[in-house]
Amino acid sequence: MVDVRVLLAKNMKRYREILGLSQTDLAEKVGCSPTLIGKIEIMKRFPSADNLNLIAKALKIDPADLFAKSEYSEAMKTTISRQEQKDILKNVVLKAIDEAF
Repeated sequence: MVDVRVLLAKNMKRYREILGLSQTDLAEKVGCSPTLIGKIEIMKRFPSADNLNLIAKALKIDPADLFAKSEYSEAMKTTISRQEQKDILKNVVLKAIDEAF
């Protein structure tokens, strides 16, 4: 059995990174502190039901996807457009290039 805190932490971080959001960016969208987002991702805190809904909305996923076991949820394939996927990939590549130089 997998701990729900582990699933939440991994999925939240993965979806956040896929969207190119920092913890601060996500916190602004959710209306909470970046510290809370960080503590959720390191399993030191567990969000309220209201915050779970806000986090899922900010990540453009269903709240249940925060607890999915699969490595790549079907939600990401359907919740963001092809253009958004391209923009995310572009941002990841540009960030990698900036960090390399």
